[in-house]
Amino acid sequence: MILQLVSWGLDKDGPVLVDVSETAQKAGVSVEYVRTEIAWLVEHEFLALDGDVDGMVRVWVNPAVAFMPGTDPRVAAARHRFPYFDTAEGGMSAEEPVVVYAYEPELWNAVYDAQRELFEDPPIFQPCPAHAW
Repeated sequence: MILQLVSWGLDKDGPVLVDVSETAQKAGVSVEYVRTEIAWLVEHEFLALDGDVDGMVRVWVNPAVAFMPGTDPRVAAARHRFPYFDTAEGGMSAEEPVVVYAYEPELWNAVYDAQRELFEDPPIFQPCPAHAW
C-alpha cells in the first residue's frame, strides 16, 4: 500500500517527495510503519532513497514497479542501477513468485523494446472510489 501511495506522487522522470505524516494518515497507519515500509522498499530496490529531512523523504521509484507515461525506464534504471522484477513461471503458485534480475543495460533495452507501447502510452487505471484518497 505504501508503494502505491508513493507511486501516485510520480511526476515525469523525477523523484517523489513523500510527506511521511501525511502518507501515514492517508494509509491509516503509524509514521513508524511508513518509515519501516520505505526502508524495506529501499533495501529491496523498489525505491532508491535520495534524502530524509524533517519528515519529508525523497525517493526514486524503480520503473519495474511504477512509471509515468512517456518515461524511458532505461534512464531511471541506469540512474540507480535498479534491478528488473518479473513474475516467475507459475505466478503466485511458484516457490519464488518474483524473479529479480540484477541491473544490466541490455536487459532494460530488451524490456523497453518488448514493451515499448506500454512505456510510451500505458493504459491509465482509475482507483475505485473507496480507494481514491
